[in-house]
Amino acid sequence: MLPRVFEIDEIFRLIASRVVDFDGSSAIALACCCKALQDPVLRLCWEGKSLDNLAAVLPAGVLARSGHSTLPYYTTIRSPTQQERHRLLRYASWIKRIEGLFTRRFEAFFDILHSSSPTETPFPNLRTLSWCIYPSFLRFLPLFVSPLITTFSVTVHKDKTFDPKTMERDYLSAAIAALPTSLREFTLRINPAGLGNDELKEEVLRAVHRCGPILTHLEIDVELPAVMIQHVMELPKLRTWKVHGNLPPATLTPSSEVASYLPALSSLTLAATNARDWVTFLSIPHPKLTAIRSTLTELNLSDHQDVDPTLISQLCVFQNLTHLHVGASCPDDRCAFSLTDDDVSDLSWALPRLESLMLGHQCDRNTCRTTVRSLLFLSARCPGLVFLSIHFNTAQIAQDIQSLFETWDSSVRNLRESSARCLVTTLSVSQTPLPLAGTDELEVVKRGFLNVFPQLKAISRKYAKTWRCLTEALGK
Repeated sequence: MLPRVFEIDEIFRLIASRVVDFDGSSAIALACCCKALQDPVLRLCWEGKSLDNLAAVLPAGVLARSGHSTLPYYTTIRSPTQQERHRLLRYASWIKRIEGLFTRRFEAFFDILHSSSPTETPFPNLRTLSWCIYPSFLRFLPLFVSPLITTFSVTVHKDKTFDPKTMERDYLSAAIAALPTSLREFTLRINPAGLGNDELKEEVLRAVHRCGPILTHLEIDVELPAVMIQHVMELPKLRTWKVHGNLPPATLTPSSEVASYLPALSSLTLAATNARDWVTFLSIPHPKLTAIRSTLTELNLSDHQDVDPTLISQLCVFQNLTHLHVGASCPDDRCAFSLTDDDVSDLSWALPRLESLMLGHQCDRNTCRTTVRSLLFLSARCPGLVFLSIHFNTAQIAQDIQSLFETWDSSVRNLRESSARCLVTTLSVSQTPLPLAGTDELEVVKRGFLNVFPQLKAISRKYAKTWRCLTEALGK
């Protein structure tokens, strides 16, 4: 007879978790030998199973599989029996994570899931739902909203079947209305504009209000009213926020209950249409907007931004940034990068903790006013830097490097002779040309680059064979 301690379910769950963590196949073998361990082992093994794994629970006589073996297309042959439905729902109840792009190949299987559990979710223990879905499949979305869900990330892609007059958006609203207060990460991206109606916006507002105290991640591709934007800024635990198409509030309504706006925010991504407005707003000296200056470590500004001294001076207030990405692409008629070496010097002084810096995609005009001095400022003053993409003029790069080695300017000489350097191994130059007059200039450029970037191994370029020659020279 087994000791009474083995009558405690928690003991079996602990044994199962240790065995599953060590070796999944051994855990299955153990479960086959000990009936008491079957449920605990199966639960743990099924936590991360996919919908394809779940569909395989049904016999071939119920659900036919055709097409590619790893991405089969499902068609219904007959309705499952009550026993088959019970077994399906049993396994579904153990799944905790569902991710992926879901297309028409799942439609027949989703119909079976819906008919097997028409009034409640078949996934009561689901914690994470990360879906890319087409509007015609939104009718299945409420099936996957469990009362324990903590991460809800749904991207709706437009397809040929979408009709804004149909009821797809009602299913999306219903799913958002069912989100529980346990939600911590909320992402909703909507490509068909017809889905973003007033009812959906109301449900989004209610969900943010309902889950606000514990929300840590928010990305809503729906235009929200100004009062809601301020409410988001009051969320006490919000750590990552991606802003789509929403302007900052014109004024901040006084609130005695809020000590600081965005008190825990560490990562902020701003869309192209309003990024400059947000940077200006967040850099103003407001007494309740000071916390973000020390908490923000990652800032992303999407495409079509002019990289100018005004922008840089505003960004320099966030002195703990480790990742700063300005995804600017120069327009066809001009270079959008107007910084000087002095501006980059100021940036390197203000943001010494930088690990990844991208100030636009380099164009081929070679008209910018920054030189290799800017590279030296960043390498010497930001020792943790591992990724760098910045415009620098190469029209006279060999002469500029020679000047860098010979100048008596104390600020440059001290940095040149200092041993402090960054960790960049691959330098991104994109479309920047590299005009060199011969092997002598190539050797000067190589020596200069290895002084600035001692760990440099390669140059990431879009074209220009000269850069390839430099990369080959670096390896010698």
